[in-house]
Amino acid sequence: MKTTRQPASDTQRRKAARVRSQLPVVVGDKNGFTHDISATGVLFELDQKHELGSLINFWVELDTPGGKLKLVCEATVARVEESDGKVKIAAHILNQEIKPLNNN
Repeated sequence: MKTTRQPASDTQRRKAARVRSQLPVVVGDKNGFTHDISATGVLFELDQKHELGSLINFWVELDTPGGKLKLVCEATVARVEESDGKVKIAAHILNQEIKPLNNN
């Protein structure tokens, strides 16, 4: 397994509780799923590599009692793990917005 990560200071480390979850995630035209998510970060699996430190846009599907929503995020790639042809990406969320799933 190959792991690449940016150095993090103590203040950059986890500030919010993580929730283990397997939710659909869309990054560009690629589909994947989350491993965990918090208010400030996410770990997801994809079949496409992203460069460490790069800015990415993605959305996570949320199924709520009021209907399906999407959490639209802008984030920086903090860690990339490659193993057995799969890529796990940890990203620090910079901005987020919740929208109806049918609203682009």
